[in-house]
Amino acid sequence: MSTSKGINRETMLLIVVAVFGLAGLAALQFAQKGPSDSENKALVQAESQQISSDAQTSAQFQKVTGKIMDTDKLPEAGQPFKFYLIESSNGPIYELDLGDGKPRRPFVNGVVDCIFPEQKSFPVTLYARYEGQEVMLQRINQLVLAHKKKTNPVGTVVDY
Repeated sequence: MSTSKGINRETMLLIVVAVFGLAGLAALQFAQKGPSDSENKALVQAESQQISSDAQTSAQFQKVTGKIMDTDKLPEAGQPFKFYLIESSNGPIYELDLGDGKPRRPFVNGVVDCIFPEQKSFPVTLYARYEGQEVMLQRINQLVLAHKKKTNPVGTVVDY
């Protein structure tokens, strides 16, 4: 009889441990994840470790940074406008989706030249691609274009 009590005791202990384990897994599964810091969200894993003297490019996990420079000037409909890339990393390919239905435009020397055809709001999104992985770095939801400037002719100039 003493051996059956030992087995029952071990069985009960195993059941209690299993219940606590399942409760812990359920708590982790349903736990709310806090808001992530948008500055530190872009990590990519290097597929092959490179031999490099630069600590950023030789790390297994790399932080990809990039941001569109803020400006007080709004783009005008029908006029050339430049978006500037700042705080970028070496290695990734940066592209800008202008929200106009056209393909993304790559940054060339940190600049994307564009012309918006009409006056309306566009969502502008910055993407980075590195070793087969892609991450969205920044999104400007409502980039509202300024009115197209109108120039009125003054008239003919008469020189006496």
